[in-house]
Amino acid sequence: MVNKIYKFILSKLKLITIDRIEKKFIKHNKALFDYPQNQNSQILIEEHNMQPNYMAISHFSKVLSKIHGAQLVGYQPQIQFNIFNKLKNYIYKYKIKKIYQSFGVIKFLDLNTNNYKILANQLTNKLILDINSKSDLINLVVDDIWVGDLIYDTYIARYKAPTVNLKSNELRKILYEFCILYYYWKDLFSKKNIKALVISHACYFMGLPARIGISFGVPTYQVTLQTIYFLSKDNMFPFSEFHSYKNDFEKLDIQTKFNGVKKAREKLKLIFEGNINDDQPYMKASAYNQKKSYTRVLGNESPIKILIASHSFYDAPNGHGKNLFPDFYEWIEFLGELSNKTNYEWYIKTHPGSRILDKKVVIDLVSRYKKIIIIPDTTSHHQLIEEGINIVLTVLGSIGLEYAAKNITVINASLNNPHISYNFNIHPKSKEELKDLIFNLSKHVNADLFSDDIYKCYFMKYLFYDHNIFFSNFKSAERQIGGYESLFSSKIYDHWINYFTPTIQNKIELNLKKFILSGEYKIKSNWS
Repeated sequence: MVNKIYKFILSKLKLITIDRIEKKFIKHNKALFDYPQNQNSQILIEEHNMQPNYMAISHFSKVLSKIHGAQLVGYQPQIQFNIFNKLKNYIYKYKIKKIYQSFGVIKFLDLNTNNYKILANQLTNKLILDINSKSDLINLVVDDIWVGDLIYDTYIARYKAPTVNLKSNELRKILYEFCILYYYWKDLFSKKNIKALVISHACYFMGLPARIGISFGVPTYQVTLQTIYFLSKDNMFPFSEFHSYKNDFEKLDIQTKFNGVKKAREKLKLIFEGNINDDQPYMKASAYNQKKSYTRVLGNESPIKILIASHSFYDAPNGHGKNLFPDFYEWIEFLGELSNKTNYEWYIKTHPGSRILDKKVVIDLVSRYKKIIIIPDTTSHHQLIEEGINIVLTVLGSIGLEYAAKNITVINASLNNPHISYNFNIHPKSKEELKDLIFNLSKHVNADLFSDDIYKCYFMKYLFYDHNIFFSNFKSAERQIGGYESLFSSKIYDHWINYFTPTIQNKIELNLKKFILSGEYKIKSNWS
């Protein structure tokens, strides 16, 4: 117990104290980012605690400032309502502000929302009356700005609820917070000369300044160490390049296509051999391990054996845009109802990295739908495939690509899934079409949808954009500092300072300027 308390105190102290490497990073920045700024125009930079992105936003903001002749202003995307949280936020933001100041952020918005409380109450009351279903909430538009997905996903993440309770006090609280933020940001963009906006995420309430900024025609960018996106009315979501994978691949030269397919084959082979996929560094364990239980996992009651590949219920279900269902819970509820009307074998498996909360939700769901059987999350997909799984249901999971490579039919429940450009999965356009597919699965078992498109898609998804924007070899840099987890520590600063030279700085900033002036959706590698 004493050791736990000590570790807790140490973790909190680390949030507010500036260590030796961080001091070195701040000093490094101060030597680079000393330039005049026009106080009549502003570039808004979101404050966040994602350390690997500070190098990216510092240089990107510098280039933006020079292009627009504007000063850099920091802002917080969320409101702290009570005094304790305000004080805690002030303390924890101390170190972040010091780092932001080191690369030229000269002031920070106060986020004073007192002037908007009456308007917010009025709008909240109106919205409560207008929202009669989850569909109403997810599709909510205010003054021609779509905001329903931001509210929906914020509710789920904030309250760790797998779905939204429309009658809850929590929803009213979320709506009230949204209304205050909405009026604050709309007022700011209408009164200030905002030249650009730099955000960390386009989902949750962090994405609200972006939605409003875009409606005012303000260039908006999501900037990280690995990717940079220009968001607009045509492309409000980052990571949506999958809609053009097929067309983009066909534009490549013959040799690049050949090498791309070859490399993708090799990568998928490694995945199926049980290797941790370095293209998904957040994965802690392989879902294709070689271990198999001595007892059979699946039954022998039906020739149709369905695997529901569940998602994390709390992680921005609408982060890529709308799905057929407002959240992952509603999707499984829908499947549960259908399971009672079929003679299929139904199974559900959580992701190997699923949290306890996700597993509890699945246990609760299957307790009400007796035909659905939980498979242990450590069970290898190899065993499931050998025992006869022949239909996979997902919303937008990577399993859609992996099982397709095994020539097994996968049905997605989203038109914003990463495989939408191709036909190796089935992509129903509505709940009714999905229902019809499930009631007629005998037509789709052994559909033989396998093609080289699977490898083309893998190449476009994981290999075509290589993340070499700030580092000449990002994956090598990641390995040198100790892997993916070490990116979120001050180790990244030390590596960056040792790597950085005036030549590299010039190369990076010329590429950033080229991207900003191009108006392209996603930045290309700096070292291609």
